Amino acid sequence: MTSLKQSVKQILIKKQHKMYEKKLSEKKVCYADWIAGQEKQLRIDNIIVARRKKCLTNDSEKLSNGGEKNKNEGFRSKFPPEVQFFDVFDKNAGEKEKITFALVHLQENRVENRPEMTQICQNREADVILFLLSEGEISEIALPLIYKKLKEDKNIMLIYGDEDVCADQRREKPWFKPDWSPDTFLSYFYFGSLVAVRADALAKVLAATDKTDIYSVCYYILTDSPDKKDVSSVEDANTQLRMERKAVHIPEVLFHGKQEGYEQIKDMRLPEEFGAFGTYPYQKKDEDHSSDLPCVSVIIPSKDNPRVLFTCIDSVIEQTQGDIPYEIIVIDNGSSEENRREITEQAEKLNREEVCGKGFRGMRYEYEPMTFNFSRMCNKGAALAKGGYLLFLNDDMEVIQENWLSLLMDKAALPHVGAVGAKLLYPDSDIIQHAGITNLRVGPAHKLQFLSDEKVHYYGKNRFVHDVMAVTGACLLLEKEIFERAGGFDEKLAVAFNDVDLCYTIYEMGYYNVVRNDVVLYHHESLSRGKDGESEEKQLRLLREKDALYEKHQSLYGKDPFYHKYLTTDMLESEYAPAFHYQVTLDMPWAAVAKEQPLPEGVREDPCVVIGMECAMDIYKWKYGVAPDKGKVKPTDQDMGYYFQGYTFVIGADNACYKKTLLLENKENKRVLRIPLDERYRPDIKNNLKDQLNVDLTGFAAKVPLGSVPKGNYRFGMLVEDRCSRQKLVGYSNWVLQTQEQSMNVTEEKENDIDGGKGRQ
Repeated sequence: MTSLKQSVKQILIKKQHKMYEKKLSEKKVCYADWIAGQEKQLRIDNIIVARRKKCLTNDSEKLSNGGEKNKNEGFRSKFPPEVQFFDVFDKNAGEKEKITFALVHLQENRVENRPEMTQICQNREADVILFLLSEGEISEIALPLIYKKLKEDKNIMLIYGDEDVCADQRREKPWFKPDWSPDTFLSYFYFGSLVAVRADALAKVLAATDKTDIYSVCYYILTDSPDKKDVSSVEDANTQLRMERKAVHIPEVLFHGKQEGYEQIKDMRLPEEFGAFGTYPYQKKDEDHSSDLPCVSVIIPSKDNPRVLFTCIDSVIEQTQGDIPYEIIVIDNGSSEENRREITEQAEKLNREEVCGKGFRGMRYEYEPMTFNFSRMCNKGAALAKGGYLLFLNDDMEVIQENWLSLLMDKAALPHVGAVGAKLLYPDSDIIQHAGITNLRVGPAHKLQFLSDEKVHYYGKNRFVHDVMAVTGACLLLEKEIFERAGGFDEKLAVAFNDVDLCYTIYEMGYYNVVRNDVVLYHHESLSRGKDGESEEKQLRLLREKDALYEKHQSLYGKDPFYHKYLTTDMLESEYAPAFHYQVTLDMPWAAVAKEQPLPEGVREDPCVVIGMECAMDIYKWKYGVAPDKGKVKPTDQDMGYYFQGYTFVIGADNACYKKTLLLENKENKRVLRIPLDERYRPDIKNNLKDQLNVDLTGFAAKVPLGSVPKGNYRFGMLVEDRCSRQKLVGYSNWVLQTQEQSMNVTEEKENDIDGGKGRQ
């Protein structure tokens, strides 16, 4: 009998595996197919691309100038010595709207053959020079899209796009780039393998300077400063890098390389005289100019952590080299009398001692018992500050490099820069805690958090200097005047998202926020305050503050110019992952909620059932970031419901064999609602659980109509039923769902940390 049961079970398992593989093949999409589908929608059939007398079009007929069919030869040449010319025009407008492109393959990233290039530009043989820095081919959509963009705006001087690798006739490894990012540009040549520049701007540069490297040429074009051969005013030039729409990113793949373009340009740097790496003005060593430098006020909120606080202060004093003047202001919201006395004594000691050659201007200790409010504490410190710059620093920070403040000030001093942050690592490790904050649809998030800094992530995102939407308040430097014009920290955001809100406001004011990955500090996180997920009360507060953030910044919900539209925005993935695996679509049918059904007989609760909830909110809020009564868009029938998203698996089991059902258990009457799920492909879960079996389809999503979940408080659970045996298990998450008549709130009883200053996801 046992043998028969085993045989039947094996047959059932094979059947489930076959079904699982079929579902997996339907859910799994490769990059090449996905991007081809995206590009198909971008084709501009009225734009004609003609290679001198041979016509290349992006419509199906490949029309020639004479109306004859002609094979599209593409742009598959390997660095031909000759310049290739292409005429691009609107079929409806005719050649009077023509733009002539000259395609130039650069050797060793240098603009050689200067006489020939000058002649092409001055004689108007071409209107636009398209430089190719790597071996490969340009996309069929490249010239039409560039043409369209140039026609839309006459002020555009330079255009760049995204790229991928075409190996063995299969596209892979996409490099999706940010929109114009002046500080990233000053750090390395992130434009990559394809750059289009106006010929008249190039001619001006070639006539005025002897620079031949493409990096310097682009810098001169963008700063309108080719006549400044010695770059006498770096401030003036770098100020112009904030110019509106002079450098434009087309967020589409315009180039297919034979190898990764990043490898070609990752080591490209501007000459030091351009001021890209801190030569203006705080790294000057040739003269004493300390009297000309503004003071930096280091503001440290703290309570009942004297040992941690002293480590922070000591590291600041020890590691702050150079002659930048600075003061330290500690804001204490109610330490014990013993700790207060200890901190007071330390402040008095520091103020008595002479800290030689380090610019230290004294320490001020302000004690005022109050309910914890990070924003209020920071604002109080700013009001007391004598410095022209404010550095907000958590008491659990530790400075580990000597030039940290100089490097931060080099960026903060530039006229186009708002807030400046550093890369933060977990103590005594190479694990990243912060490398800038990205604005995802699921909320502000630390990309690269918990990943090793030893590895170079997504084309240098943990290297170099990058423009970002926000930086953590755990280490945030900005000009005091900008801080005051932004209104300081919003004291209604007592704990979470206050730093993100400040940075978003600064961005909306027209400034760029910057993270310097070449400045590294240790963050002894969560020492100064309790975990956000310790109680339901704290989770409700977290939710309220997140809602308040997007009510203030509705136009920014789900938008980030420094994070590509083709990267996932719908889940808290640490890596930079292309969206084709993850992006949420709401075209699934409404799930039929089975009400108040008892759990199956024989089911048992087991901790091996893992359920991770990532999203649970009304659909309108998912789409627009705010509740329907606060949104600017009128809700439709399709918005009137709830959306659930997450992942689930059974530890140590064959997950292909389980049927999974989402549960909502009423916390008061214990009645259970059942919700059928739409399975989702999750390669991130598979990569993180290499020792688990068949976890590719561990993702799930569901949407249910409004009114299908009665008013009440619910906890989430997952029922798993083995189709090959009688095993039935259930597991519960720490999420709590509160439903009202027309809206709902969600809390999670565990921490989702976003930053130490103290915004959190």
